[in-house]
Amino acid sequence: MYIKDHCIGDPSGRLCPLLHIRAVCGLKFNIIKAARSFVSVVLAVSIITPSFSLRAQAISARAYALIDQSSGRVISCSNENKRMPMASTTKIMTALIAVESGRLDETVTVPSEALMVEGTSMGLKADEKLTLRELVYGLMLESGNDAANTIAFTLGGSNDKFAQMMNDRAQKLGLSNTHFCNPSGLDNPNHYTTALDLARLAADAMKNADFAQIAGTDKIRIPYNGIKNGRSLSNHNRLLDTYGGTIGVKTGFTKKSGRCLVSCAKRGDVELVAVTLNDPDDWKDHAELLDSGFKTLESITLSNNTQTITANVVGGVSDKVATSFDKEATAALKSGEQSRIKSNIELDRFYYAPIKKDQTLGHIVYTLDGVTVARTDIKAAQGIDAQKKPESPLGFFENLWQRITSFFSNLFK
Repeated sequence: MYIKDHCIGDPSGRLCPLLHIRAVCGLKFNIIKAARSFVSVVLAVSIITPSFSLRAQAISARAYALIDQSSGRVISCSNENKRMPMASTTKIMTALIAVESGRLDETVTVPSEALMVEGTSMGLKADEKLTLRELVYGLMLESGNDAANTIAFTLGGSNDKFAQMMNDRAQKLGLSNTHFCNPSGLDNPNHYTTALDLARLAADAMKNADFAQIAGTDKIRIPYNGIKNGRSLSNHNRLLDTYGGTIGVKTGFTKKSGRCLVSCAKRGDVELVAVTLNDPDDWKDHAELLDSGFKTLESITLSNNTQTITANVVGGVSDKVATSFDKEATAALKSGEQSRIKSNIELDRFYYAPIKKDQTLGHIVYTLDGVTVARTDIKAAQGIDAQKKPESPLGFFENLWQRITSFFSNLFK
């Protein structure tokens, strides 16, 4: 390659060997310099980009969500609002309604119609007697559709009525992209959820001590048709044995839905819920998601400088009530987020008497960029009685007349 230039002492414009060498060398140097710059940029991007994002891109699920169990804050997600079938992870809602019923230790008789269902079973017999708690174990560990039906008939009267109970509970939780048609998760075009809705359902369910106890049980023995400890139940959730810190929740599969999995794991004070829908490699993906979440988040103590909080009272012997509250809260945060935390006191303008001691009146809410990450309760530090209503004039004369008649009645006895 030659570069033509006018050389000193050579006005003809012939090629100057010296300039030729310099030009070629300079061009090669510029190419090498540009290549080095490109490599530097690539390396810089690789260093700046969080490993969490790289891992998240490798998740094979059609939809997934990873959230902080305590606050419901989304840590990572993809297609999280896409409505999809969820198979037996449906049973998280079935179990939640059962444990919230207050009837867990009530003995239930298995109706024969509850056994007329396809899919997985815990092996129930018609007219067999078990407690509702034992049925929930069979529901969550063995994914028994017969247990799901028995629970539905017991608490709702029928599958359809129980499905309405499920939908009502979903509405209260704000799960706007979820609809149930049955208690077990059998395929139905109108039976669906999203990865994010399912994660929030599981996060709420895991706050219930009875639910968490059952969902986190690996193996248990319960009665079999009257035989004590005659039935052995084993949890299908392999993560309980293979991933450290796993404390729940539920597996699911149909041909239409593919493999579905909801997991909850805790390390230190950080608790995460992961959901994958239609995921052929769900065990591995959950380990990846949870690992990334635990590496990304750290439990941070948040402080509130408020010294005293009082609430206004109407109709009480006092117009104010002192409160008690925790001045600290914990939140799972990423590095550098603590400085952006804001706190706000949430109280009504007033409260009607009577007020009981330890009655929850409001909350101290901690937010990050408008998203709630922690909250603590504000409770009444003392009870406030209601004021006694002043006696009406009519009531005064009635009482006076009663006293007069009582006096003369006693006088002439």
